[in-house]
Amino acid sequence: MIIQDKNTATGELSYFETVLLLYLKESHPQMAGDKNFIRSRADEAAGAYEHAIRDGLSVTQALASADIVLYRDLRFSKFDTVFEVVSEWFPEVPPVRRKDFCLKILPFAEVVFDKYPLDDRFEISPSYRLLIIELTGFIQSYIEKYGI
Repeated sequence: MIIQDKNTATGELSYFETVLLLYLKESHPQMAGDKNFIRSRADEAAGAYEHAIRDGLSVTQALASADIVLYRDLRFSKFDTVFEVVSEWFPEVPPVRRKDFCLKILPFAEVVFDKYPLDDRFEISPSYRLLIIELTGFIQSYIEKYGI
């Protein structure tokens, strides 16, 4: 699959831009349109990869180094968390409308997310369960008040 970018000489995204864009579309769709962020982060990852190769690391190790840079502060996804809660606890939101519904309520759910110290390791913290519980209540209230 080739993803087009009219701002490059070839009209195609780099490997790291493509990988990041696909990840953002899946887990951070609200960020997928930020071309400057994608290009900047991909350039950083490419630099980390090149540096690792020059230091004698294998391609696999260099890719792992690049991935650390590429996905920094993106491992935890508010969208994925909302989507998980909606999928698990709200069957009244049909699967075909689930992504759009989650995108719609995500900005409103910030009041819940703002209470927690979110980082790449948050999902394994004890506070994650509390976030899920609070987020479930928030979504229930939202549906009762505004519908789907």
